[in-house]
Amino acid sequence: MVDVGTIGERSLEVTEKDTALAWGSGTLPVLATPKMILLIEETASAAVAPFLPEGDTTVGTLVDVKHVSASPVGTEVRCRVEVVEVDRARIRFSVSVTDAFGDVGTGFHERFVVHSDKFMSRANSKLS
Repeated sequence: MVDVGTIGERSLEVTEKDTALAWGSGTLPVLATPKMILLIEETASAAVAPFLPEGDTTVGTLVDVKHVSASPVGTEVRCRVEVVEVDRARIRFSVSVTDAFGDVGTGFHERFVVHSDKFMSRANSKLS
């Protein structure tokens, strides 16, 4: 069971492959917003995975994040997520991405707990 207050943290040193230019989300060599969102999703998923029953996982369903500051190549960014609400299968996280100069991204992220086999069966039914 996932509890309110569960925390996850990850760090990333921004490289050329993490930039808006590389991701196609802009033309500048700074941390791409989609890469920041991926870091948030990875951090949240990993934070709750140890508490899930075998065969369950989480899927991201909502990202509400402001990207408030640019982080150039060579900058270390730190992502911190905290579970702020658990409502049946829905888990809501407060998220914060920072670098040595302050906030980079802030907001919320939601994930749902799903049964992996059932979820994939439903997804794969779209191929029939």
